[in-house]
Amino acid sequence: MKRTFIISQFIVFFTFLGCQKSDHSILYVEGNGVKDIEGNFYSTVIIGDQEWMAENLKTDFFCNGDSIPSTGDSVQVLVYDSNPQNAAIYGKLYNFNAANEISGLCPCGWEVPTELDYARLIDYLGGYKDAMKKMKSTGNLTDGNGLWVKRNLQNLYEGNNLSGFNALPGGYAITNDFLTYKYAYQDTFTAFWALPISVNRPISYHIITPQIGKIKHPGPLVFDQLYYSVRCIKKNK
Repeated sequence: MKRTFIISQFIVFFTFLGCQKSDHSILYVEGNGVKDIEGNFYSTVIIGDQEWMAENLKTDFFCNGDSIPSTGDSVQVLVYDSNPQNAAIYGKLYNFNAANEISGLCPCGWEVPTELDYARLIDYLGGYKDAMKKMKSTGNLTDGNGLWVKRNLQNLYEGNNLSGFNALPGGYAITNDFLTYKYAYQDTFTAFWALPISVNRPISYHIITPQIGKIKHPGPLVFDQLYYSVRCIKKNK
């Protein structure tokens, strides 16, 4: 009788383990991809009930065909270090005015995610700390198998990209006078704009150690002077 009870305990234990989602499980399926108005193609992934771009946006046009301002005193899109190769790899950097533009920064049928969209994604991936590793692209520059720097204070945890989100370290740009631009932290940092649900304050999500950081930016200057990457999410039908 005792032996039967012990065997039953093992059966229940291993059955319980088998029902748990492994930390190494692939958490996405590939989508059909999407093209923007310029013809740029982006791979997409379905994570839970959301479909996301698996690449950073790199368009110079809004969904309605209008050009995104790239010169003068109201620049809304930049290329890191003005190097076209960076745009090809990391996408382009946009200020919040572009992200919040009613004409639609993303391809038609897609949109800039809200903070609620990111909240659902992060929750599905296990919370801010686990989601960081699952959203971050794999490998590092030192080993020649990725684009992130290898382990420093800003990059203690390598990504496993189990979500397929494939966040790349595109850095950011900032300007103080609308004429000169400072570019920083490529290979170490990335951030994505999100639209607020209520108060019109820019929100960004940062892939940085030890977990994803959510920032609610104060002040009107952030709309114009800070440039981050953008990921798009498919609109609900």
